[in-house]
Amino acid sequence: MAIRSAEINVMVTCATKVARALTRDFGEIGQLQTSREGSMEYTERSFNHGVWTLNENLTKARPERDVLLTGSTSGELIGSREVWLANPISGRTNFSHGIPHFAVTIALARGQETLAAVIYDSVHDDLYWAEKGVGAYRNDRRIRVSERGQIDAAVIGNFEVNNSEPFVHKARSAVAQQTNDVRVLGSIALDLAYVAAGWLDGFWSLSATAADCASGALLVQEAGGFASGLSGTGSPTKGIGILAANGHLHATLGALLREARAPTLVR
Repeated sequence: MAIRSAEINVMVTCATKVARALTRDFGEIGQLQTSREGSMEYTERSFNHGVWTLNENLTKARPERDVLLTGSTSGELIGSREVWLANPISGRTNFSHGIPHFAVTIALARGQETLAAVIYDSVHDDLYWAEKGVGAYRNDRRIRVSERGQIDAAVIGNFEVNNSEPFVHKARSAVAQQTNDVRVLGSIALDLAYVAAGWLDGFWSLSATAADCASGALLVQEAGGFASGLSGTGSPTKGIGILAANGHLHATLGALLREARAPTLVR
């Protein structure tokens, strides 16, 4: 049985409070499916309540730290101060359509280094957490990335905010031609948790910000995988974009994405 630190316990407590309300709200979404506008408004209220809950509880627990929510920062994390990076609903479109693939995510970061992470899938009651140097866990059982080494047998995840960008289609086509399948499941944090658990062999996102991917990146790294910038180098918390995979496939996926990339997206 893994022993959680005080920081992880703070994060789990906050994530659970957000998830409790989300699970209740998600149960109501099905009644709103005849009105797309109604379900989107309901989702926005749920998201805003989650933002308030995260700010309130994380600030109360650690008043010396700022809370950076998804969308509030897309640039680099600088300096040596510790901050919380959080998203109350990673997978908002899924949530609004009644698709049970979304999660609450919280990370503790110092500069560009992620120290601890929690991703909570409340629908399935799966709690993923990791601490730097301690390992990655799902419901307190150790998880590891897959050992699959052949790219043509791999299943790779992807998610983009803007699917109209030409690079999105070039990248998906390039990866799909070489792999077993590309899956767009709709939650950056939870998809990265699936890589850490060995269910997906890799994942990339052009549009992931630090608040979106910091937790999942640490999970993958502590599960024995690699998480980097989109081109296969650098830190996933430096700028925008992430590539994560097991050690056998990370370099190959990075090469595929570099071939498909637009020049302005290199980092």
